[in-house]
Amino acid sequence: MASGRALRCQRPYRETLDFQLSTDVTLYKAPPNKDSRINLRYTPLLDQLPLEILHLIFLDLDLPSLGMLRRVSRIGRRLVESLPAYSLLRALASDTLRVMDMIKCSSYFPIGWLFAEFCYPWCRTCTDFGPLLYFPTLTRSCYKCNFLRPDYQVEPVRDVCFRFGLTPNDLRRSSLPIIHPINRHRPRLMDVTQAEALGTKLHGGGREMEQAYQFRLKERERDYHRRVQQWEKHRRQGTHTGGRPRRRLKPTSLDENEDSEKPSWRIQATATFPYWDVRTQILEPGTYCKACTYHWEEGNANDWRRMETIWHPHPPSREAYYRAFLEADLPRHFLNCVAVKENYDFRVKRPSDIFFRRHGTDFIVGPKNNTDV
Repeated sequence: MASGRALRCQRPYRETLDFQLSTDVTLYKAPPNKDSRINLRYTPLLDQLPLEILHLIFLDLDLPSLGMLRRVSRIGRRLVESLPAYSLLRALASDTLRVMDMIKCSSYFPIGWLFAEFCYPWCRTCTDFGPLLYFPTLTRSCYKCNFLRPDYQVEPVRDVCFRFGLTPNDLRRSSLPIIHPINRHRPRLMDVTQAEALGTKLHGGGREMEQAYQFRLKERERDYHRRVQQWEKHRRQGTHTGGRPRRRLKPTSLDENEDSEKPSWRIQATATFPYWDVRTQILEPGTYCKACTYHWEEGNANDWRRMETIWHPHPPSREAYYRAFLEADLPRHFLNCVAVKENYDFRVKRPSDIFFRRHGTDFIVGPKNNTDV
């Protein structure tokens, strides 16, 4: 165990959806109260069922449904706001709730599921602390898994549907989460693993799905040649009115290793998500090593000089920069941290072309006692 300087900041990643939120607007608020004309005599369950039973029922409802129930009557409002999962998420994870509302995925999952992730600290794929929420599966995750693992790949809905032979009706019937963009100029996204599983099921197997995909490619090519022949016919007759038909663009490959020039949508379906420790009643958004942050942002990383890491998309220095910790786990990290051993003077800032730096509060973390600075 060793002591070191830690950093806590509100928006540690510029790739996540919450980074696109404006800081000068009001964050998530519950649906406004409205006067209801409903006669309470026709809502006896709200009065007759025990509160514990009502809370169990509420945990199976999604956020929009709870918002509607909240507006039914004053009794409904008080009951919904008495649900710990609802009140705590509103108070402590309002950014995440607002993102869920903006990307239109609030109705896919019950609040009980969301609250379970809120009270669970670790990435569901590895053993690291998970400061992020991956919306297609609504699971807590870390940056590294989102950036590297295939089960966190998201792609534009149009490309995914063409590749796996899915129609809009297929998507509606399946209820697969569709991530709508906060920036309206960007495409809607969906999870590739989920879409592939759906396509395999609908086509009767992976082989059949691949055959259907090859048929669609050939059909595109035949359609192009038909248009060219029609154009040449009109040109010979002197009735053509435009230039030679253009070949349709090649379908975007979903293989990230095959097409390195296409934009990466990694991390574009996640947002930061704090962890609520039920036992200690402490909110932990994630804490970062100040030395690792300084090492990366000041351009001191030299992974590109070593053959074993020169081509790695997430080399050790980058991994250390993006990794979040529970505050209590940082002393173990400090013990073997390469950047800590450099004994940097954090006051020294040299000119750099980096356009993103973390801003937050740094403090000393020790093996036993934490002392704010």
